[in-house]
Amino acid sequence: MADLDIQNSLITAIYNRLTTDTTLKSLMGGTVRLYHTWAETDAVFPYLVHRIDMANVADWCPVRRCTYYLDIWSDSPNASECLSIRKQIMALLDDYHSSTDETTEYFIWIQTDGFIPEQEEGIWHYALQFNLKFVRDSQIGTLLYR
Repeated sequence: MADLDIQNSLITAIYNRLTTDTTLKSLMGGTVRLYHTWAETDAVFPYLVHRIDMANVADWCPVRRCTYYLDIWSDSPNASECLSIRKQIMALLDDYHSSTDETTEYFIWIQTDGFIPEQEEGIWHYALQFNLKFVRDSQIGTLLYR
C-alpha cells in the first residue's frame, strides 16, 4: 500500500511542477496538458503523457529507484515545437530534487531521450526517460529488521 501512496505523491509533485511553469505553459499554447498513462481521446496538441515504473533496488534498502517516463506529442510542420518543450522540461526536471508528504527526498535525472517515429505526417513524438530515486521513509523502521 505504501508504494501506491508514494507513486501518487511523486506523480502529483511532478505534475504540479510541470503544469504550473509559465514558460512551459507559453510553449504549449497557454495550458500544459499532462495526462497520466494515456491521453484522452482527441486531446489537443501539444500534450504530454507521463507514468512511473516502480522498481526495487533491494528489499532491505530504504532507497528505491524507478523510471519516470514522459512523452511529448506535437502536431506541427517541423520538430521545433517538440524540441522547445523538451528543453524546458529538461530545465525543470533534469538533476532536480525535492520532497513530498510521502518522502523526505526524491531525485530525478535524465536516462535517455529521443524521437519516436510516427506514421502520420506532422505528428512528432519525443520520449524522455528519467531515473527517479526516493527514500522510503515510511518503511525505514521495518527495513532495518530485514
